[in-house]
Amino acid sequence: MKKKIIALICSSSVGMVTIFLIILIPILMILDFFGLDITDGYVKDNMEYADKYRATLNRFLTKGKGYVPLVRILYFYNEDGELTFDEIYEDNLNKEDNKMLKISEVCELEKYEDMAVCNDYENSGQLDEDQNKPFVPPMDLSNVTITSFFMEERVVFDKKDNHSGWDLASREKDAIYSVCDGLVRTVSFTQNYNSTNTSGGLGNYISIECNEGENIYTVLYGHLYPNSSKVSIGQMVKAGQQIAEEGTTGYSTGNHLHYQVKLNGENIDGMSLINFSD
Repeated sequence: MKKKIIALICSSSVGMVTIFLIILIPILMILDFFGLDITDGYVKDNMEYADKYRATLNRFLTKGKGYVPLVRILYFYNEDGELTFDEIYEDNLNKEDNKMLKISEVCELEKYEDMAVCNDYENSGQLDEDQNKPFVPPMDLSNVTITSFFMEERVVFDKKDNHSGWDLASREKDAIYSVCDGLVRTVSFTQNYNSTNTSGGLGNYISIECNEGENIYTVLYGHLYPNSSKVSIGQMVKAGQQIAEEGTTGYSTGNHLHYQVKLNGENIDGMSLINFSD
């Protein structure tokens, strides 16, 4: 929408440009303020929101109540800072199937219908279609603490990065499951001790290729416990089948699963694919 407005301004006469600027600069400021400056489905400079968002995830997502990404939370929070993350999270979930509601459905709620962001949600980039949820959880999430979310801006071992997946922390040797029916592509267990190795990357890891309709996903499970693999390269696995155990091998700060999903070689939000309807 912002590009259309700017193009219109550039094609106008000097007088019209002046009028447009007077009227539309506040509108452009509102568009940026209300969370539309989004890159590849995530919010830039999210470190200031990370602690609050993780706390909300651990109150809702780990209880099986479904997943709402930070980009949706901030869409409403940046208009009304009196709203809490928990409140917005709950309002954006369908209580029957635990899926995130379409943006149009949320904007029909009395609390949000008069908000400025709901006057132009069609151009917001917010999801307004049925979601495909082909995966099951990679762990028993009721025993998990989420320590890092997809594309979180963070500092680990004094280095800043954008996290490529999800970190799900629980107890040493807790079971790790395949999220889908798929083909085991990689079983790499090079670390024999369950300890941090800052030059070890994912440490012990498994990758599984999943065909879901026209999409081919590659799912990575990292930092696995030594010698805990229960699958082999070329093996077909079923969704929910145990494949390994949780550890802290490689570039890891403690026992946790690094859960990462790629589609056509690009990292995507793997949590958005998990079905919480059960």
